[in-house]
Amino acid sequence: MKKRIFLFGLLGMVLLSSCSVGTVDSDYSPQLTVTSVVLNGVAQTTLDTLKVGDVLQLSCVANGVSMPLTAVQIANDTIYSNLSFPNVSSLDPKVLGMSDLTKGSFVFTGLNIYTFAFTAQYTVKKANKDGAVLSFVVNSTSQYSPRKYLMKLCAK
Repeated sequence: MKKRIFLFGLLGMVLLSSCSVGTVDSDYSPQLTVTSVVLNGVAQTTLDTLKVGDVLQLSCVANGVSMPLTAVQIANDTIYSNLSFPNVSSLDPKVLGMSDLTKGSFVFTGLNIYTFAFTAQYTVKKANKDGAVLSFVVNSTSQYSPRKYLMKLCAK
């Protein structure tokens, strides 16, 4: 009986010593999720070729996972499209003060913001059969930052 208790005790010590209790590696790359796509006022589940004059609204969420966000940049080819951000008036004044929305840049340095929801409105102004690129770059304090996302949008 004493041998069994000793063996279980020894096994427990080996199992516990193999774990690193209290140290957590939580440094992940930042994420971007498009939560909804609305084309000309109608929700979409799939997206085909856009036409000149189409208005595409993308509801997005940038997430630093376990690290604070430092910036989110959205860029488009201004020859083929316009990019705007409706409902920005509801943002924290500190975020608006540091950000440059004309350049598609939201800045959060020093604000400890982990999740940021926004809507990007993409308006097609010129046809491009080869596709215009909408670029998202999410930055956080993570060593795996920045993370870039590209969306190719064709217009006829």
